[in-house]
Amino acid sequence: VKSPLQLLPMHLIAQTALSMGIVSPYWQYRSVIFFLGIIAFFLLFLSFLKFSKINNFNQSEINFLLLMFIFYFAGPFVFTRPMFESVAAPWLALAAVTALIYDETEKLRDLLWGVVLASVAFVLRQQLGFCALVFILLPVFKKKWKHLLYASGVGLLFFIIAGIPDYFIRGKFHYSLLNLTLYNYEHGSDYGNRSLFFYPIFIIGAAFIPFLIKKYPELVTKNYLKKYRSLLIMLGLFIFLHSLFPQKWERFVISIIPILIFLTFPFLYYLQQNFKTNKLRLISLYALNGCLFLVASFFPAQKNLIEMSLYLDQHSEVKKIFRVANTPEWITEVFILNKHFEFIETNQEQINSVDWADCGNMLVIGQAQAASFKPITEQLKLNAQFNVNLIEQLAFEFNPKNNLRRVQLSLYSGCDR
Repeated sequence: VKSPLQLLPMHLIAQTALSMGIVSPYWQYRSVIFFLGIIAFFLLFLSFLKFSKINNFNQSEINFLLLMFIFYFAGPFVFTRPMFESVAAPWLALAAVTALIYDETEKLRDLLWGVVLASVAFVLRQQLGFCALVFILLPVFKKKWKHLLYASGVGLLFFIIAGIPDYFIRGKFHYSLLNLTLYNYEHGSDYGNRSLFFYPIFIIGAAFIPFLIKKYPELVTKNYLKKYRSLLIMLGLFIFLHSLFPQKWERFVISIIPILIFLTFPFLYYLQQNFKTNKLRLISLYALNGCLFLVASFFPAQKNLIEMSLYLDQHSEVKKIFRVANTPEWITEVFILNKHFEFIETNQEQINSVDWADCGNMLVIGQAQAASFKPITEQLKLNAQFNVNLIEQLAFEFNPKNNLRRVQLSLYSGCDR
């Protein structure tokens, strides 16, 4: 269901790293993260500067907007991930700002640039193409029929171009888009079936809207709906489309985080300008955001699985890994250059028949099973341990049943390594 054009940017960076002598899959992955993060930063920085320019912000307002961009808790984490939502987000942000510009200037050039940027976002994540309808609606609102014709033509042209690689590679025009739509319709419920109100509620929480609820002076709210209607339309289109499917994942919201920051800026800036009267509200907001920022930025997720994969990548002598209670269910095998082992499910009875003198055999025990298997592990040698971050540790402590993969993993064998 993924378009070739979605995969090619990451593939190109990884292949470039390989051509430079970076053979390790893990470091190729880190190279992808680095370059995508740099590209995302500059594109988002540009979109925030353009947003400040179209709004004629003074230096104080520009500084505060950039602080929101830098220190929003999820930003450093989500915009540097090799995910389609992350890669597409900067382009959608630029398209959103361009929609604001066109809504004010009514220049055809701005409209067509918006269509181009939204088309790039569509290529990188097809669902975001629905947000591009804002460039059809704005000319309709303004009764600019010539602009509507040009925007439709350019949008159609890019839609056709985006479908050509599928035709040559997979034999059908927009093969991936058709499959994505059918797959979500037929199998979306396999991944959960959340409420129709999931995204509105989640976005309210992610944007800290409860902290912003109060009565504002007319200076803040005057013409807000008209001024930012293009952003609100894009947000509404996003929520509408994503609410049609039963599976509703938090990561889908990554693509509209910059738009949420734009929309909340006037309210948060007003509160900050009147810090004394909003002291408790702002301190609570900044403290919560700061804690989440530290966790999201400096506590890598699934650290145990990644480190176990890197360990096995360096120990090709390991052929069989015996595991208990399906822990770990999976590891990041993509980081292993040549996979040379297999997982074998075992239990306390079967494990005694394993030849631990064979250095090709290893036993992996999760924290949840450590006490039960202590009589066995005391007879073996601990070769390595792979910890999880603090948040995952707490998740396991408070809800062990649903967090069995978020545990420390210990590797044992009968040999020294």
